Amino acid sequence: MRRLLAIVLLAPAAALIPAATAHADPTGTGYTLVFSDEFDGSALDSAKWNYRTDSKAYSTQRPQNVSVGGGALSIALKKETYGGKDYTGGGVVSKQTLRYGYYETRAKLNDGAGWHSSFWLMAGDGSTTYPASQRTEIDGFEIDSISPTRIHHGVLTWKGNGVSAGKSYGTTYTSGTVDSRDWHVYGIDWSETSTKFYVDGVLKFTAPYLPSDWTHDYTSIWLTSIAYGSVPDATKLPSAVQFDYVRYWQKDHYVDDDGPAAYGYSETGTWATSTLTGWTTGSPTRYAACNSSGNTATWRPNLRAAGTYKVSYYKVTAANSDPAAKLTVAGTQTTVNGTTGTSGWVDLGTFALPAGTGTPVTLTSSGSGCARADAVKFTRI
Repeated sequence: MRRLLAIVLLAPAAALIPAATAHADPTGTGYTLVFSDEFDGSALDSAKWNYRTDSKAYSTQRPQNVSVGGGALSIALKKETYGGKDYTGGGVVSKQTLRYGYYETRAKLNDGAGWHSSFWLMAGDGSTTYPASQRTEIDGFEIDSISPTRIHHGVLTWKGNGVSAGKSYGTTYTSGTVDSRDWHVYGIDWSETSTKFYVDGVLKFTAPYLPSDWTHDYTSIWLTSIAYGSVPDATKLPSAVQFDYVRYWQKDHYVDDDGPAAYGYSETGTWATSTLTGWTTGSPTRYAACNSSGNTATWRPNLRAAGTYKVSYYKVTAANSDPAAKLTVAGTQTTVNGTTGTSGWVDLGTFALPAGTGTPVTLTSSGSGCARADAVKFTRI
């Protein structure tokens, strides 16, 4: 689609946003679009977005620098004194938190040194890039305007408040075909076993980021630009970076016993929190009253689309676990011995399931040992 660019302060005269000729979109089938903003209005949708408002490096980020118009989100970059800094940038952070799926944006960055623009995923509300809640950071792109053809993709792990968790994956390269001052499409395909990075539909890097590396938490989408790396070239200001749209597709569904993914989890009987961790680092698990029958844990997903799903239960192995816990899904029952083997996903079968919340998975304790509950996943195939 062709759109009219918004005029931002003294930005160049309005021009047409060229139609996208290359895009990634989700690779394969089974993805459902569940979050998007096409930036087609005349103001930022405050129900979807927070503003980035921190002061960092050479700039303070201001809500006043963010505008929507002409079919694009624009972030103004200015030479002005505010918040103890000599320059101002800005950005937006999604209020909705998301995890596995395919993320995509189309962006056009600025000319002139001194600005660091990013499309990235991390917990937070935009008031700081070091929130206590930060665990996973995924950088769809980080580009410094002094080198508009040099692109970074990566994954970082955090303990919160800016403390590194020590695990990272990344790549930085100079592209012979991508100049970030032109429109390009950037994609992130985040799954339980890897994070893939795309530019204009071409896979550029795969990070083998596993739940055993660190906590795979729910994150917000950040679209931002700040003065960073070098003092901005004031002769190129005011300027702007622009985003044509942002979209998120979901494929697989996880229901956990804690956190944002616990929206469909419930229990009957007597349960307590265990010291044993679950499928992702730092994830707490639950256990039923030992040697007590009839305790249940239920995971009820809100499937975004009808389809064929492989359903799996995360077994937490321990000597005193339930040796005969009953897992039931769509009328099919599987007995799981939690005392043998290693902790990991147990296949409960493949089912044709409808959209919505009508197909729960229920665990029932046998009365021997301690039944344990962590997570269930529905993998779209």
